[in-house]
Amino acid sequence: MSPKEAELVRTGGSKGQTDWEFTTAWYVKAGWLLKNGTAGWSITPEGVLALDTWPTPEDMFREGQTRYRTWSKTRDNEKVTALRTRILPQDSGQEEVLRAAQLFVDRGLAGGESVFAAGRLIWTAEVASELVSRFVESDGVEGDGFLGKVAAQLRGASDDAILLMAELIALQLLPASIDAIGERAKRERIRFVLGLMEHPVEIPSDIDRAFASGSFNPGTRMSTNLGLAMTIVVNFVAAWTSLDSDRQAELLADPWQMRELLLSTDAVPGERFPSQRYALLYMIHPDVFVSIVSEQHKAAIRQRFLGEIGGEAGDIDHDLLAITLALQVKDNGPVLYYREPRLSQWRPPAVVAPSPVDAPLDEDLPLTDEVSAERVPFPKVTEELAASLYMPASWPQKALDLLERQRQIILHGPPGTGKTYLARKLAQHVAGGADTTLVQFHPSYSYEDFVEGFRPVTADGSLTYTLKEGPFRRIAREAAKNRDRNYVLVIDEINRGNLPKIFGELYFLLEYRDAHIALLYGSDDAFTLPDNVFIIGTMNTTDRSIALLDAAMRRRFAFLELHPDTEPTSGVLENWLSANNLDPEPARLLESLNNRIADRAAKIGPSYLMPADQVLTEDRLEEIWEHKLLPLLEEHHYGDGVSVASVYGLRALRNSQTTPPEQ
Repeated sequence: MSPKEAELVRTGGSKGQTDWEFTTAWYVKAGWLLKNGTAGWSITPEGVLALDTWPTPEDMFREGQTRYRTWSKTRDNEKVTALRTRILPQDSGQEEVLRAAQLFVDRGLAGGESVFAAGRLIWTAEVASELVSRFVESDGVEGDGFLGKVAAQLRGASDDAILLMAELIALQLLPASIDAIGERAKRERIRFVLGLMEHPVEIPSDIDRAFASGSFNPGTRMSTNLGLAMTIVVNFVAAWTSLDSDRQAELLADPWQMRELLLSTDAVPGERFPSQRYALLYMIHPDVFVSIVSEQHKAAIRQRFLGEIGGEAGDIDHDLLAITLALQVKDNGPVLYYREPRLSQWRPPAVVAPSPVDAPLDEDLPLTDEVSAERVPFPKVTEELAASLYMPASWPQKALDLLERQRQIILHGPPGTGKTYLARKLAQHVAGGADTTLVQFHPSYSYEDFVEGFRPVTADGSLTYTLKEGPFRRIAREAAKNRDRNYVLVIDEINRGNLPKIFGELYFLLEYRDAHIALLYGSDDAFTLPDNVFIIGTMNTTDRSIALLDAAMRRRFAFLELHPDTEPTSGVLENWLSANNLDPEPARLLESLNNRIADRAAKIGPSYLMPADQVLTEDRLEEIWEHKLLPLLEEHHYGDGVSVASVYGLRALRNSQTTPPEQ
């Protein structure tokens, strides 16, 4: 760059770099360049033509700038039109949900074909009638929960009917926020139904991606009365497929006629259940109906913001449409009724009575009632788990109880006490293998490795840097999308890392889980650590004592000791030998060895004498003693003149056990 281009600007970068970024952005909007992220950039045919049409850099720059301004003005005009004419999605997650919902409208309602298997006609009167017969009219069928009952009801049904049921459950789940039902719970519910088919199909990626988001909290009643809610969805499809194509087209074009159909218990049989009926209405006509399914919430919002449209109350949905459009123009963007500052404007802490002009309200969602996905409590320690740990169930249960309360624990003790093995077993017991992540700290481990940082990426011969998530960021993201599950992060050798450097601003979140912080690299200005993330650290006391551990970290973790002299560790080797029908002598030898080690932190744990293949012959025992245990003690006694073999060797220990005591 020239000296002028190399000058630093206010943001910290150079003027040349800033100009480059702006100019290439203009050329993209001009249609001359394509930026494909890490896949690199490419020039369009229009860009090739531009090089000939405006041969000098100055002319090309001016033309690109002019085209960008034209694009920007067109975009602004389109935005102004949209703000005044239709309800806008609140965020990218809601956009994803609505894109998926449009597939149900285009393929299912308009085309009669499967949303999951394009071209397969299942949204038909015949298939809907089978579903009504099996699901709606067989209410007395017994089953374990909602899905168990569905499985019993659909036993012997056609694959088309089962597929339609799976798609309708997907339609019902799509708009539910992940705070109410997690991403994986949505997916698993649908896969369960698809699994009832003789020839199952897969969930399309467009639908699957949308499960990670949501549009509204469905409320207590919809969450606890899935059967009644799904009855309305099934009856709606049955009513829909009975209409002729002209009437269907009319309803898809006119949201108000669609509302008349959906809210009528005569046209769509079932309970009044406004939250479910409005959910369907929103999914079909999101440009007109707000993403709010509670009549109480709608009434309170209308009452608070009625002044935006003149203060005259009319039909509540017409009023909410007009209010939302007016506020969109005022806010110059979508209206976020469930976020500040709007939330506290219409929903005070106490429940307010509806005004006299409001229509009768349904009782299913009071103003202060929002359902949230409840984390599954830790399962109790089983006899099988205790047996695999070779210790009584009381100790691992104590550890799990402490972890569930404190959310962060550290297992500490000398080498060989089974800290990592125990941490992994406990983590898998409460979270399963898929939701357990293990990392190991070391002196060069950093914040960029653990949380997020820029990493080099090579594409088409070009080197770029991309912000990549670390294990902590990934597990927090997954946990936020699946609040009903437990996620465990196991940090092995936690004390070997530079903890203040690795955790950075996350120290704060370990103590205040409901708080928001800005991440170092700015990828998230409101990052939180979900309550369903648990951390188990392990540390060897021979490496570094707890007293030397960072004080801020000590305050945020609960500590559990595993030591060869105390339970549960002291009995582990004896239990392991007994369980594998092996000679109990190694347990006595280890006890004798540790009795000779004066430094408590240097004593040897039982894991060294518990090989994974359960083979502990005399030769194997000598091998372990000579090549694993004695080198540890050599290091411990380095420079003090102690003959390790004569004090701690197998022969010395056995002789001491056979020598009669002095009289």
